[in-house]
Amino acid sequence: MLTYYCPNCWAIIANDAVVCSECGYQLDHFEKLSYEDKLLAAIHHSVSERRNMAVQVLGNLGSQHALPKFLEIIENETDDYFLLRAVLLSTSKINHPLRLVILTRATLHSSPLICELALELLDQLHQHGEIPKWDRHTD
Repeated sequence: MLTYYCPNCWAIIANDAVVCSECGYQLDHFEKLSYEDKLLAAIHHSVSERRNMAVQVLGNLGSQHALPKFLEIIENETDDYFLLRAVLLSTSKINHPLRLVILTRATLHSSPLICELALELLDQLHQHGEIPKWDRHTD
């Protein structure tokens, strides 16, 4: 049995719903969104693997629209290491001045692992101007 979610609030909805019973979102509006906008919405998905996947794809696409959302996550998210890690790796792949701001702020994060990764990515950017590969842990 499939589970259907509202793409706006991620509440479980009926498969034939036209409007979300939780937030009132017009579900046909989602079909009109661009692929990038759908990925940006998925950053708030209730399933962590979906959030992480959306963040990774946004980084691969070089989505500059994702950077403000990534900054919010770095500044507000404290307990999901894997999301924070995906955000930092994706941020480092997007060639925009805001990426340095995000990575620099991440060096002050409460998680030592996040601070260390941010410092490592900043070092790679300063040495090479870009991150040479997507993710050294999944090559």
